[in-house]
Amino acid sequence: MSATDVVREDGLDVNGEWTPQHMLAIKAAAEDPAVQRIFVNAAIKKAICREAAGDRAWLSKVRPMYGHNYHFHVRLYCPKDDSTCEDQAPVPGGEECDSASLSYWFTDAVLHPKADPNATPRRGLTMAQLPAECRRVLVAK
Repeated sequence: MSATDVVREDGLDVNGEWTPQHMLAIKAAAEDPAVQRIFVNAAIKKAICREAAGDRAWLSKVRPMYGHNYHFHVRLYCPKDDSTCEDQAPVPGGEECDSASLSYWFTDAVLHPKADPNATPRRGLTMAQLPAECRRVLVAK
């Protein structure tokens, strides 16, 4: 599966590129016990909520996040033997599929944010600025 933009141009739902295989990939990741959260575009979360059948417990791990219209991020729980890793707070219970949970993501301010004329461009991190644990992962063979 290649990285394909699956969100409609208006940002309100998925487009014709969205397939059952996309949902199955996200579902498989969410059902993995090592996975704490999965970040997807809100339109993708909306489609998943609409299409999911059977046991829907995994939906609570799928969280809307800005962007993510052609990819998703997976956040894993910390390994039990890693004292330097810090888990995030647990995800709220429930599917988070109701309109109250999703409505923020479909507001005009979120879909069409106004550019801040005073904003300074963010610079990416250099390898030297990363924590040692991250540097080890990036240089591992």
